[in-house]
Amino acid sequence: MLLISGLYIGTAIISYVHYEQIQGFFYFFFIDAVMYHTSRNDIELLRVYKYYRFLIWFEYLFYSLPFLIVLILKGDYIGLVSVLIGYFLLSFIPKKRRAFIIKYPFSLATPFWLISFRKFKLIGVLPVVFLFCVMGYQHNNGGLVVASFVILGIIACLPSCERERDVELKVSYLNAKEYLQQQIKHEVLNTLVLLLPLVVLMCVLVFDWSYVFWACLILGLPIGNTIVKYAFFESELKQQLFIASCFIGFGIPLLSLPFLYNRAIRQLNQVKNVES
Repeated sequence: MLLISGLYIGTAIISYVHYEQIQGFFYFFFIDAVMYHTSRNDIELLRVYKYYRFLIWFEYLFYSLPFLIVLILKGDYIGLVSVLIGYFLLSFIPKKRRAFIIKYPFSLATPFWLISFRKFKLIGVLPVVFLFCVMGYQHNNGGLVVASFVILGIIACLPSCERERDVELKVSYLNAKEYLQQQIKHEVLNTLVLLLPLVVLMCVLVFDWSYVFWACLILGLPIGNTIVKYAFFESELKQQLFIASCFIGFGIPLLSLPFLYNRAIRQLNQVKNVES
């Protein structure tokens, strides 16, 4: 959640710096609240409170606060008032009887990809990633292109932060090593589903071997996070602390991945009650 919040605030800061270039696309950031409102199931429960519409309104204002601050700092008060009124009108939109379900082309061998994308509405972040690529090409700013690859890498790491139940590991017919290799393989395949369109877009705009290098580097992030997940399967906090140490130590702790790979196999064997 800290990574998602940091990504959200970082996107607002980048939007503030390049507001003049993306002004026509800036209001797409507020569509996320609209998508959330159309899929929420607690409206009937909130109706018991007399002023539930104001509760919903303040919730969406708090949710979009970084982007509202950008509008205030840029003096776009007409757009600010329009967003405020639009959010309040959302509470009057009737609930659809049947919500539109997005079918993601991810492998079901790792169901947490579907769970994470539907839980955190990650599909709304992907247009921003492609927008950064186009902006970086138009303004000859390679930093924005690299940022889009990094954002995609963070998204690809989120599913491997979820955990199976012990019983799901015990009923698997695969041994610990095969199970870990299967999870890594499908993490790579699902990451390629996100990464290849971005690489193709950059090859169409401007071919640069450095972007190919960044794509290969980003592909290693979910692999490493999967190994760390099973190496510290008994404690999610330890996994998060290791990820934090990688940021603080400039990636040096990643040198221990070969040892963590063996530890992950031992942890899986322990869960499956297998000695070796």
